[in-house]
Amino acid sequence: MSIKLARMNEEAFNQYYNSAIQEYANEHVKARNWGKEEAFDKAKKQFEQLLPDGLGTEDHVLFSIMYGNEAVGTLWLNIKSKQHEKLGFIYDIKLDDDQRGKGYGKVTMIALEEYAKLENINQISLHVFAHNERAVALYEKMGYEAISYNMSKRLS
Repeated sequence: MSIKLARMNEEAFNQYYNSAIQEYANEHVKARNWGKEEAFDKAKKQFEQLLPDGLGTEDHVLFSIMYGNEAVGTLWLNIKSKQHEKLGFIYDIKLDDDQRGKGYGKVTMIALEEYAKLENINQISLHVFAHNERAVALYEKMGYEAISYNMSKRLS
């Protein structure tokens, strides 16, 4: 199975952007971080801060995940330098709903590691919501380790 990471074009970015904001808002509601009524506005504000220049935002690379000629998902990577190392942070990785369960997640992570090596990126980090058990299992299988936990207890 061959997956390629292709730089996202403007059309794909426009399709991705609004749906990603809504999905991010929904994840925060599900995680009980934000109320439903405020979630979209908070998510939109964060996206505007992170990607003020859209695809042209410095230190951010957005990819279409390609299987042959078909886009099957998206990947958003931030690259920054810290203490003489290049660090990558995955802001978003998403396979289209109808493409999940086909093994694309694992090969996408392998393709990302290959890209990182070519770009001399020393480390890749990410955040995953604890309720996303499928993603947590994939990342653990790929060698990612938890470096911190946020925990809470619902009292009412």
